[in-house]
Amino acid sequence: MPHPGSFGLLLTLHILLAVFVVGPLTLVCAAVPRLLRVGPGALPMLRLAARLVRGFGLASLLIVVTGAGMVHQGSFGSVRSFSDSWLLGSLVLWVVACGICLAVIAPGLSHAVAEIDAGGDARRRLGSITGGAVLSSACWVMVVALMVVKPGA
Repeated sequence: MPHPGSFGLLLTLHILLAVFVVGPLTLVCAAVPRLLRVGPGALPMLRLAARLVRGFGLASLLIVVTGAGMVHQGSFGSVRSFSDSWLLGSLVLWVVACGICLAVIAPGLSHAVAEIDAGGDARRRLGSITGGAVLSSACWVMVVALMVVKPGA
């Protein structure tokens, strides 16, 4: 089924943003535990990772905005309303994943950078950052599954 007009534009932007924002965000989160084990030698990369997690986490809001725009366009195929369970579930999972990135991983990285700068060891942050990376990645995978399968649609 073709997607004409502004709906097609929003769908295209939605997918591109998901690929080019969530993809790198997930990759950075997955790489962070290894960087923490390296220690002081990885300090420049850890600083960059902290900025990237924060930036991509905030940028993921644009994915929600384009998705909301599609819903606002009205009924088109399986996109009907925010009350659809698959859409609501995706939104909740996005909030969880984004919340983990912005409230656990990014601050954890900032604290790790400060500890390494002060000559300390930041490996004690490995558990929360690794756990956050795994949980946020699992949330993103579930969002994609819900967007593709659309249970109940």
